Amino acid sequence: MKGKRSAKLVSGWASFILAITLLSPGIIHADEIEKKRESIKNRDKEIQRLEKEKALTEKELKSLYADLETEKRKLARLDEEVYSLEKKLKKSSRRLKEKESQLQEQERLYENRLRTIYQQGKMFYVESLLNSQSLEQFLNRLKFVKLVADRDQELINRYREDRASLKEEKARYQNLLEDHREKQEEARSIHSRLMKEYKDHETQLNKLAKKQEHLEEVNEEEKEKVRELIRRKQQENEKKSGDASYEGGKFRRPVEGPITSGFGMRYHPTQGVYKMHTGVDFGASLGTPIYAAAAGKVIEARPAAGYGYIVVIDHGGGLSTLYAHMYSQDVKVKTGESVAKGQAIAAVGNNGWSTGPHLHFEVLKNGEPIDPMEYLK
Repeated sequence: MKGKRSAKLVSGWASFILAITLLSPGIIHADEIEKKRESIKNRDKEIQRLEKEKALTEKELKSLYADLETEKRKLARLDEEVYSLEKKLKKSSRRLKEKESQLQEQERLYENRLRTIYQQGKMFYVESLLNSQSLEQFLNRLKFVKLVADRDQELINRYREDRASLKEEKARYQNLLEDHREKQEEARSIHSRLMKEYKDHETQLNKLAKKQEHLEEVNEEEKEKVRELIRRKQQENEKKSGDASYEGGKFRRPVEGPITSGFGMRYHPTQGVYKMHTGVDFGASLGTPIYAAAAGKVIEARPAAGYGYIVVIDHGGGLSTLYAHMYSQDVKVKTGESVAKGQAIAAVGNNGWSTGPHLHFEVLKNGEPIDPMEYLK
C-alpha cells in the first residue's frame, strides 16, 4: 500500500511540476502579446497622424494655395472695413460728447428760464402791460413780451432738437458698433482658418511660395502714401514733444529668423526689370513674435494695401521703423502707445502682397527709406 501511495505522490508532484513548467511560458507569452498589442495601437495612432499630415499632390497644393490667397484678400478687405468703422466710431464718439455737452448747456438755460418765470409769477407780463402809462409804452412793452416769448420758444425748440439729435447719434453709434463687432468677428474667424490651414501644410506651402514666379511688390503710389503719412505723423509728434534726436543706439533684430532679401535693387523675374526693395525681409514661421527694434511711439497701426497690416514706430529725430505683412488680429499695439525696445508688438504674417510668411522691415529717415543694416549691425 505504501508503495502505491508513494508512486501516486510522485506522480502527482510530477504532474504539478509539469503543469507549472507548461504554464510559465504561457504567462510570459501573454505579457509579450499584451505589449505587442499596445505597440500596434501606438503604431496605428502614428499611422493615422501621418495620414492626416501626408503630402498633398502639387495640384491639390496649388488649389489650397489659391484658396488661401482668396481668403487672404477677403480678410484684407474686412480689415479695411473694420479700420474704417473704427475711425467712424471715433468721430461718432466725439460728436456724442459734443452733443451731450450742448444738451447739458441747453438744460441749464432752460431750467434757469423756468425758474425765472416761476419767480416772476404767471401775471408778470400781463401786469406789466396793464401798468403802461401810455399807448406807446404799452406797444413797446408788448413788443418786448413778444421777443421774450419768441426767445423762450426758440430755447424750447433748440432743447428738443438737441435731445432728438443726441438720440439719433446714439442710435448711429450703436449701429456702427454692432457692424464693427460683426466684421471683427468674421475677420477673426477667417484669420483662424488661415492660420490652421497654413500650419497644417506650412512646409509644402513655403516650398511652393519659393517657386512662385513673382516677388511680392508694393506699388510706388502706396509706398509714397505711407511715407507721406509717416512724415505728417512725425511732424505732429515733433510739435508736441519737440524735435528730440535719436539716441537709442543700435537696433535689436525685430524677429528671430534669417534675412531672405536685403535692401536695394532686386530683379523682378516676370517684369524683367530691377526694382528697389525698400527694406529687409526676415524669413520666419507664422506667429513668430515681432519686437520693437527701438523704443518709441506708435504713430500708425493700420491696413496698408500691399503691405498688409503695418505698424510704424517713431523713434525721434525723424527716424522711424515700419513692420509689414502682419495680420491685424496679431498686432498687440495701437496708435499713440509708447513701446520699449524689444517689446512684442505683433507676429509674423503673410498678409498683403506676400508669397510666404515673413517680416518686411523698413527704417525711414524723415519718411524716406534707408538701409536698415546701418542700424542693425
